[in-house]
Amino acid sequence: MKINEKNFVVQAPIVYLLSLIALALIILALLVFFSTEKSDGRVIGVATGLFAGLIIASLQFLTQYLEQKALAEYRKHGLVEFQVNRKNTDYYRQLIRDTEVGDQIIVVGVTCNRLLEDFANSDVAGSTDLLEALSRGVEVKLLLPKISYLDKKNQSDFTNKTLEIAGKLKREYPDKFSIRYYDFEPSHSIFLAGSRCIVGPIFKNISSKDTPAITFDKGGQYIKPYLSYVDETWAGASEAYE
Repeated sequence: MKINEKNFVVQAPIVYLLSLIALALIILALLVFFSTEKSDGRVIGVATGLFAGLIIASLQFLTQYLEQKALAEYRKHGLVEFQVNRKNTDYYRQLIRDTEVGDQIIVVGVTCNRLLEDFANSDVAGSTDLLEALSRGVEVKLLLPKISYLDKKNQSDFTNKTLEIAGKLKREYPDKFSIRYYDFEPSHSIFLAGSRCIVGPIFKNISSKDTPAITFDKGGQYIKPYLSYVDETWAGASEAYE
């Protein structure tokens, strides 16, 4: 029963479009058949207008149908939106705030120093969203490259900022906060918070905040290989950053 209903829903737009075209062809045939010198001009005018209207309606419906079909494909893959850069702190703040008990926040980055300074800094008002998430039972995991893969600036940020804040979080939330390091060149930045996952590239000599990204729903088809990649990388990562 459900299969038949699903097939009907899928085929309904096509049936509707074909019905419009068929009706337009019927009117066209009647126009040709009754187009004589004795035909009522008013009837012919109405029929002609109706035929033109049906053709326009068919084209509009076809355009909308193709657009909706493309959007349905995007939804199947979990696409939410594109981002030209990753500078919007409030965007990430809201994702962190939306997490609930049992959710995970997993970040694959280069140093994660901006993440920790913006959302795990108890010394700055309004920068404690990550701390609040940890307090309400959200698990936070950071996955970074070993320090040998960082350039001088990133090594400085990691040593002077990331290590200090991460160490404090590990002491305060030993069961909820963890950080590990993988032993290869970083290539992707991944930010998972609850049901949303943001994926973007990592380019040398370009800050991650200046690179584009795409937001996906965690349950989408496209993001699944990335999440598997995160799990596999985490399993093979070390707690030693050197």
